[in-house]
Amino acid sequence: LNPTWKDGDGGEIVLWPFLSKSTKVSPLHRRAVLFYSDRVLHRVLPSKKRRVCFTIWSPGTNVNSKRDVALSKDVLQFTSYDQAVQFFSQSPLQRVISRAVYSEEYLESLLECIEGTRGVDGEDAASESVSSAEKERVVKQHNASVMSIVSKLRPLIDEFRRRKECIAHANN
Repeated sequence: LNPTWKDGDGGEIVLWPFLSKSTKVSPLHRRAVLFYSDRVLHRVLPSKKRRVCFTIWSPGTNVNSKRDVALSKDVLQFTSYDQAVQFFSQSPLQRVISRAVYSEEYLESLLECIEGTRGVDGEDAASESVSSAEKERVVKQHNASVMSIVSKLRPLIDEFRRRKECIAHANN
């Protein structure tokens, strides 16, 4: 859909498989990106040029049953952090944990989303600029959500954050 896209135009999708190296995928012409959005943290980077994308959300009848998304003591019984990583990397609950583990990246993406597409190709977006009060509300809501998760699962979140940093440093 973007035959003239080139490096530097922006609009790439970034995929973060749980506690794995992130992958940036360029919006190239004739490229499709398929992934489980409930199991892979993802975001689209801001575009500097107008680009086109086509998104399909495919709901399924056997997706995210109550047991799949129950954050309970029955589900969260691990004998090691490695076992916990394995569980969360294959569970829709990863989406909940990722908000705490990747809290900085998640917040950055939220703030970029509410800013909209201002300035793409030198044009102003139809929407007005987001107020600082709205940004503050988003930040407070995000922080409250993260703190709720961290307060219940602090040792697990701290270990996952440590592992995330190790992965990031290994890639630099």
